[in-house]
Amino acid sequence: MTSHVSTSPPSYNISETEKGWLLQIQNEHFSVMQVFRSASSARRAVDRMMEFFETMRTKAPGASQPA
Repeated sequence: MTSHVSTSPPSYNISETEKGWLLQIQNEHFSVMQVFRSASSARRAVDRMMEFFETMRTKAPGASQPA
């Protein structure tokens, strides 16, 4: 059995809501949403979220692991 591992980077969107700034970041396999007090906090979180997606991509079944 083979599994598809995403090679494209996730997309993200930051939008203002009643409760704060909503960060939505996703690819075809994972989606994360989080609310922040400021737009700048949400932008800083993008790098951390990108790291999360990269970690999930490399730990996915069928993903090649570096030797």
